[in-house]
Amino acid sequence: MEKDCSYSMDDFSRIKKIDAHLHYYTSNDAFAQFAKTQQVHLVSINVDFMEDEWLPLSKQKEIASQLKEKHSDSYSFIDAIPFKPAITPSVIEDACQQIDVEKRNGAIGVKIWKNIGMKITYRDQLVMIDNPVFTPLLEHLETTKLPLLGHFGEPRNCWLPLSEMTVESDKKYYSSHPEFHMFLHKEMPSHKEQIEACNHMLTKHPKLNFIGAHLGSSEYSITEIARRLDQYPNMNMDLAERVCHLQHQAIENHQEVYDFMIKYQDRLIYGSDMVFTDSKSEEEQFNELERRWKSQWQFFTQTNMQNTWEVYGTFKGLGLPKEVIDKIYFRNAIKAYPSLSFLEQ
Repeated sequence: MEKDCSYSMDDFSRIKKIDAHLHYYTSNDAFAQFAKTQQVHLVSINVDFMEDEWLPLSKQKEIASQLKEKHSDSYSFIDAIPFKPAITPSVIEDACQQIDVEKRNGAIGVKIWKNIGMKITYRDQLVMIDNPVFTPLLEHLETTKLPLLGHFGEPRNCWLPLSEMTVESDKKYYSSHPEFHMFLHKEMPSHKEQIEACNHMLTKHPKLNFIGAHLGSSEYSITEIARRLDQYPNMNMDLAERVCHLQHQAIENHQEVYDFMIKYQDRLIYGSDMVFTDSKSEEEQFNELERRWKSQWQFFTQTNMQNTWEVYGTFKGLGLPKEVIDKIYFRNAIKAYPSLSFLEQ
């Protein structure tokens, strides 16, 4: 493929795109209105948070319903599978029933968050996603063909001291959320154990339509990402909040990152991981949204030298061909979430 056939910066607002991983947690629809002007279809992710700082799931569902009704042509949502701090077979049975409800309510997929593997227990022990207690739930997803977005584990940086983390965004997040900084919690499962649990689950459920959120928590190595994609053909990955890890690797291995994106162009899905909330000003959030969308578009489409606050150093843009950009920013999301197929019309 030629490297000089990509889009320009001005093309961002001219072609159809899907931001397949963000969090729309406000009834203020100004961001949805702006996305329309940029030809971006928003996919908001509801999350089963157990922390008070985040919006309750019931409120997330209410907002999703309102936005879906008002902006059905430019907004979709993925709903959370609700769990309790302690898993029981009845909790799993309730979750299966809830999946059917959410599908009828218009959810294009469901999400399981990192609480599995980090907080939730089964029989008084921390439970991982490959535990047989989840088998009825995963089989139900296979049967209903509803896609599962799984956030299992965290970046490998999570198990490192702040001073050794490879990107600034991870350092900022774990400084503010020490409860999830596994370096401080030696009793918790390792990064390797988190990944192995997800892999074991995929081995047991080859018919599951699975999207690994945040590059499947293998963001630190394109070689590791490639190995998992090769091993699990039912797995796709989204790029949400992990583009900076590709940029970090491109500092020393630009050609390898380019070749990786070309080889796996059918398996990667764009997402910004932007959070819209009432706790920040509208202006602040618009500025952040434009920065994320435009800086990441620049990385994927241009070949100039670039930098961003998340990454220590300067890197060269990838200049991916148009057909690859179209897949990463649009077509792959539709393949992963078939309910989005109406966008092809």
